[in-house]
Amino acid sequence: MSQQPNPDLSGERETSRRNSNHILVGSLRPWWRAILFLIPIVALSLGLAWEVIRVARVTSQLETLSITDLQKALRQDPDNADLVHRLGLVYTFDPTDPNLSAAVKYLRQAVELNPRHWDYWADLGTACDFIGDTACSDEAFERAFVLNPMTPALLWTAGNHYLLTNRAEKAFPFFRRLLDLAPEYLENTFRLCLRATRDPQAIYAEVVPHGKNASARFAFLMFLSSSADYENAMKIWGQMISGPDRSPNLSLVKHFLDFLIDHNQIQDAGTVWNDLQHAGVIPLAPNPQSANLLYNGSFEGQPLNTGFDWRISNSPDLAYDFSDPSAYKGGKCLRIDFVFGRNANYELVNQVIRIRPSTHYQLTAYVRSDNLTSSSGPRLRVDEMGCGDCVARTSDPTVGTTAWHPIDVEFMTQPQTQAVRVSFWRPKEQASSRDITGTVWLDKVNLRAVDTPGPTVYQARTR
Repeated sequence: MSQQPNPDLSGERETSRRNSNHILVGSLRPWWRAILFLIPIVALSLGLAWEVIRVARVTSQLETLSITDLQKALRQDPDNADLVHRLGLVYTFDPTDPNLSAAVKYLRQAVELNPRHWDYWADLGTACDFIGDTACSDEAFERAFVLNPMTPALLWTAGNHYLLTNRAEKAFPFFRRLLDLAPEYLENTFRLCLRATRDPQAIYAEVVPHGKNASARFAFLMFLSSSADYENAMKIWGQMISGPDRSPNLSLVKHFLDFLIDHNQIQDAGTVWNDLQHAGVIPLAPNPQSANLLYNGSFEGQPLNTGFDWRISNSPDLAYDFSDPSAYKGGKCLRIDFVFGRNANYELVNQVIRIRPSTHYQLTAYVRSDNLTSSSGPRLRVDEMGCGDCVARTSDPTVGTTAWHPIDVEFMTQPQTQAVRVSFWRPKEQASSRDITGTVWLDKVNLRAVDTPGPTVYQARTR
């Protein structure tokens, strides 16, 4: 076997080593170039990220920063509109040393840096009002309103601006739109506009919305009434019932009507009641020729629970049935069950009746009962409204189990009396503190003026 000489590989190894070094150097040079290229980009990104974090941190703390803090922040970021705006606000409302000229300066700068912030313009308008620069505030509010015409806070501020500068005719449209959008501003708007103008008729005509939703109009009636301005309230009621509210929902009128009655404005309440009857909102009395002054005295209809009809106690201890068929006469009567045994005062039902002063009246009714457990049973009661010194008159109580029988009260009204409140009332029992349970029926309640007591009048006691 012939042997081949070993080949000399040193030259190949050297050539290979040179080639490997060449390959290594060629592959590393682009990587190092990429690193060198990315280093400034990464540094710039980190710098921008830090700037964003810093500005966000400063912006999030704007509410608590002082003037010194804000000025320091602005040296680092002089074009930050939020910082400039906040500095203007702090100068405006600084409780220790407000600087209004500085406030206007910075608020102007804020709108120059970012003119699309409606609140920047509104705040500038307010500050300009503080220094009496009406031209500045007019322009500022106009710019704010163009940017955001439907924001309640801006409508409120703009309306205040025009009232402050004695231009109610320009303020009113802002307030009317405000009340259309945000009814929660009703009371504050009425109070502000009345204080500025003292003209309820102008406010009704120009500020109170006149659309299909009547709640704002009735809110204005209640506002005037709660301010004891009954004269203007009734004038506006007359405009409403003959204009936009010819047939109003009784639930809207109820608060106004009951407020008048409860504050002894009987003549005005009677006018509202009559208007509602003529409008068909409240049924007319079933027998207008009757001498009975009570409305719905035999419970022919479901009580309205308002005005000059029966009002009902809202006690959970009681259960009412206004259509009980076991009437004294007619088809139905009122039945009241004392569901939970308690010893308490109960004004079971009551009605306010317009009467004449210095006149003798007789109140009668028919009642029956089933197992009324207390000796302090239900009875008729008459209170003269607006007479703090007048003593209430009551009939005899109904207790135990009884058949239908009459009960009566007679009384003479005082010279100043315009109305009485008639109630079916159960007073708390004082002696034995016995709870009341059982059932009572009431029918044919009648109030009439008399010259002399009728034959069935019982001796009335005072309570």
